[in-house]
Amino acid sequence: MTSAATAWRAEPGRSLATNWVVPVDVPEHVGPTRPAVNETVVSTLVGRNLRRLRKQHRLSLEELARQSGVSRAMLGQIEQAKSIPSIKTLWQVAQALGVSVSWFLEAGDQSQVWLIAPPSDSARVLKSGEGELRSLQQLADVSRDAFYELRLAPGAALSLPASTASRRVNVAVSLGLVHVDVDDVTHPIRAREVLQYETHEALLWRNLGATEALAFVLIRSLTRVD
Repeated sequence: MTSAATAWRAEPGRSLATNWVVPVDVPEHVGPTRPAVNETVVSTLVGRNLRRLRKQHRLSLEELARQSGVSRAMLGQIEQAKSIPSIKTLWQVAQALGVSVSWFLEAGDQSQVWLIAPPSDSARVLKSGEGELRSLQQLADVSRDAFYELRLAPGAALSLPASTASRRVNVAVSLGLVHVDVDDVTHPIRAREVLQYETHEALLWRNLGATEALAFVLIRSLTRVD
């Protein structure tokens, strides 16, 4: 019993009425605990993120299975939240898709909308010889695709350094004329034209015209990210 009314002991020569002993509460020893893991929530989150990223890369389950070394059946079970993958399996899939393993546990809201405004120091009209290459993605958006807005004033040139990995580049010109150098050959690209090419050399874009040029550049790495 633990109440004060029943916690007593008798001592020789004393009456029971004067020998009440107030009990001391001793906390029960509790060992280390782990937070409960809701496997349904985890499997649903991983499956939803895997399916979303696979669709963004326009890969079928068969194609992703070939690139990752994870069977199509396992990938299907993960996407349907019927299986929680091991760290090794997630790592293989992440390598194939060019993201970190932690990406699959992001609990972002798919309905979120972001407005990416130009930087405060971005001029509305560029001066002669000036150029601007602006990322059109969030900083946290890690994938093998890079999307840019390219602005070139007359006489301007912009470039990106060479890469050890081969890259597929799409340059879509919206206004003006952009000269694209590919393997020492110059290609003039006019408004509404798109140039697609693959190279690991430095990327160079120039405006040799008399008016400002505007283009959009999509760059995809063709090798896995280690």
